[in-house]
Amino acid sequence: MLRTFKKSKSRTAALTAVLLLATIGTGAAYAEGLGPIAKPASSPLASEATVRTYSAAPAAPKAAATGEPLHIVAVGDSLTVGYENGMQLTSVPYGYVDRVYEQALYHGRADVKNYGIMALRTPGLNNFLKAAANGTSVTPEEIQPNLAKDSIDPSAYTFNAEIIGKSAALADDLKKADLVTLTIGGNDFTPIFDDIRTTGITDAELQTKLDTMLADYVPQLESSLRSILALNPKTTIVFADQYLPAPAPSILNKAITKSQYDILTGGVTKLKGLDETLAAKLTQEGYDVRTVDVSTPFKGNELTYTYILKGDIHPKQSGYDVMGRAFAQGIWGDYRDPAALAAGAPLRVIVNGTDLKGSNPPVLKNNTTFLPMRDVANALHATLNWDNKTRTATIASGGKKVAFTMGAKSMVVNGQTVPLETPAYLQQSGGNSLTYLPLAALSKGLGYQVDYRKPILTVFINS
Repeated sequence: MLRTFKKSKSRTAALTAVLLLATIGTGAAYAEGLGPIAKPASSPLASEATVRTYSAAPAAPKAAATGEPLHIVAVGDSLTVGYENGMQLTSVPYGYVDRVYEQALYHGRADVKNYGIMALRTPGLNNFLKAAANGTSVTPEEIQPNLAKDSIDPSAYTFNAEIIGKSAALADDLKKADLVTLTIGGNDFTPIFDDIRTTGITDAELQTKLDTMLADYVPQLESSLRSILALNPKTTIVFADQYLPAPAPSILNKAITKSQYDILTGGVTKLKGLDETLAAKLTQEGYDVRTVDVSTPFKGNELTYTYILKGDIHPKQSGYDVMGRAFAQGIWGDYRDPAALAAGAPLRVIVNGTDLKGSNPPVLKNNTTFLPMRDVANALHATLNWDNKTRTATIASGGKKVAFTMGAKSMVVNGQTVPLETPAYLQQSGGNSLTYLPLAALSKGLGYQVDYRKPILTVFINS
């Protein structure tokens, strides 16, 4: 688990503590202990930040077979986990991986498996992927010495152990993956900040040490990518470069010198180039490997996008939003923001990538989303039949038929009775009776994928 500093009494002290021990990119920062934890607040739907404009992305990844969802696998460090300052292990993260998954749902069926590990470094990721490829079981200490120490909190170590114990499942998931996303590297560079703090390292020594770390990082990263490709040469791999969470030196921030800051930012730029060269090398070999730029949008926005003032270099929701946009641009060439909520609507409904339109808004009742019967039928391009005598609505699509009787605590799917938690009902509106059907039950009865994404108040339905 991330190590965080105790809160300093002044902003200057906080910056000094953070910058001396911050990582050069993503991952964990050293500190005195795991801070107080609380469930994160809902994220903004869209960041106001300007994200780098990418050239047209290669062909978007597709599901391997017709009717199959796009299988997404995420591997890497705490950014892949979606860790945010103040989270509990019982909290549900909302990081860049979750945003990538939502963008995938705009394009069709999708699923995601997240194998992010707290405090992970590139050798640890390499060992984990090799174990998966070789079909061997490993312990946290076998993939990365002192992972328990780096994790600090015993429950965080338990979280890592559970993920690492799934090496066989990881191998199976990677073999089926249409898309693999990856963040790794920040934890590799932490020792360089210890040197700045404790040894009075010269600029020349700092440059040499940084170059050595970069030289060690790239082979480890390449080995990890090749382990994934050995399992699945047809998958698309998209990985991020590293952002520097340290703001530029100023009157208030004197934790590092201008020359040290220039060396570190130069290292970020060099790493970005090395990542792009590696991706190009593997692409020339016939693989689909891409890198995305998160360092550029973070530069100059460190205080806005990270918790650095609290001693934590992980992104805030605004930072994860920027990362999600960068990944989506690299995968699909665009990023889709949710449309404004209609007046009185508790949520949005997206059917096969299209916003559901209708004169009557969805209704949220007993944690179940209901839509007017005719809006449902139109959205799903289904055939509708209403039996006024029995007050039963029947909707057919794709060879499947689902029937709802008003007030009944069950529905009939292709002749089989299936229980309902909340029955269909009639609602008066302007002197008319509107038939409301439970959206998820209907969609699943017809064999559609239904996924409610609470952070963006959106229900996705894909046939």
